[in-house]
Amino acid sequence: MFGKAKYSFLKAHEILWKLGYWRYLLIPILLSMVLAFVLTVLGIALSSILSLWAYEFLSQFFELPRILREVLILVIIICEIGPLYVAFRSLVLVCYAPFLDRLSIKVEELVNGSAKEFSRSFLETLKRPLLMAAFTISASVAVFGAGLVIGVIPFVGLLISAGLLFPLQIFLSSVAYVDTYLERIGLTPKESFKLMRKNFGSMFIFGLIGFAIMLIPVVGWFVGPTYSVVAGIVFGILISKEREGSGSA
Repeated sequence: MFGKAKYSFLKAHEILWKLGYWRYLLIPILLSMVLAFVLTVLGIALSSILSLWAYEFLSQFFELPRILREVLILVIIICEIGPLYVAFRSLVLVCYAPFLDRLSIKVEELVNGSAKEFSRSFLETLKRPLLMAAFTISASVAVFGAGLVIGVIPFVGLLISAGLLFPLQIFLSSVAYVDTYLERIGLTPKESFKLMRKNFGSMFIFGLIGFAIMLIPVVGWFVGPTYSVVAGIVFGILISKEREGSGSA
């Protein structure tokens, strides 16, 4: 489970730095910086609105001590980070979309030794990343909503909510990155998601590594997605090979 994710990021490091491919990704890196700033501002505004609403709601319908209400509001705000993180990760990939075909070919050549040429128009390159962004962000918001409902149950609900929300949000934050290669080999969004869900454990580890890189102040916010873009292609190659092997067995 850990092996595929580890190999993917080690290969991404080699491709980006040893082979110098980071130079070809300067434009999307700059775009991701702008996106990070915009989403941070939106996140702060949303947190403010959400905390005011939650405090009023809890005060009106639940006889809870003030300290407990404040703890619940803090948990809600922390949980809200999940959809924002998924939104950032998914929309960042849209910034990389025009470069993904070329990058995918180069990565496949390095991993497999050869690659089939693949080229599309600019608009075509945007379709799938936008579709996956819409799907993952919607799913993330739904998970967040379910977490709020479960979290209303005192104490136990918070534990269950936290235990479900974190792995699901991390999984969703990785979907668009791995889908990059799965689209290239002809899988539909449904087939792609089914294959990723089958590899949920490895996908979670993959997302967790990407999340850990993002925790590095400033540098990690912009380098993290770039690593994940390349590592996602490698990861997609690995799980597609397993799929072919199981299919032929």
